[in-house]
Amino acid sequence: MVKGEARHTRTQAERSATTRAALVTAARALFAEHGYAGTPREQIVADAGVTRGALQHHFGDKPALFQAVYEQVEQEIVDAVAKAAMRVADDPVERLRAGCQAYLDAVLDPAVQRICAIDGPAVLAADVRQEITDRYALGLVRETLAQAMDRGLVAKAPVEPFARVLLAGVTAAAAYVATTRDHRRARKDAGRTLDLMLDRLKTAAD
Repeated sequence: MVKGEARHTRTQAERSATTRAALVTAARALFAEHGYAGTPREQIVADAGVTRGALQHHFGDKPALFQAVYEQVEQEIVDAVAKAAMRVADDPVERLRAGCQAYLDAVLDPAVQRICAIDGPAVLAADVRQEITDRYALGLVRETLAQAMDRGLVAKAPVEPFARVLLAGVTAAAAYVATTRDHRRARKDAGRTLDLMLDRLKTAAD
């Protein structure tokens, strides 16, 4: 490949990435405001400044575009959770606690509630949502839980099922916060419940 061809290829890749990002950005804003069902494809491509053909080329259909938006939001939440956990002193259980509380804080955002808690289960199959959750969050929970066991802060148990059960509890608590009418009250109650659960885990190791 000659120099000019390489530059042309890079430019095409850059244009493709820009178009894809524009579609995700436009769709995310519209899904957050109007919901999945209330957002027509024509409005997405108009707001993104692209053609319907571009949507079909990059995503195939509207559900696939929604999945990309859903995954982006989930990744951002897990990034925020990881940052909150790492700000805590060197105690794996307290890092778990900080991460759980940060996850609950994230779902107070109406956009997160709409995309992840309301439309997510309606648009995406359960196994798809589980795969996304596992890809971004499970490793973090597994690693921190293993550290807690190694240091004798949590009773020894098989790490993989333990991590999955713990993560399922956190995601269920987050869904409760997101879908209950009084979000602030639900956030407080769910946070207290997770605190009690983690306190009990530490007690079990004594």
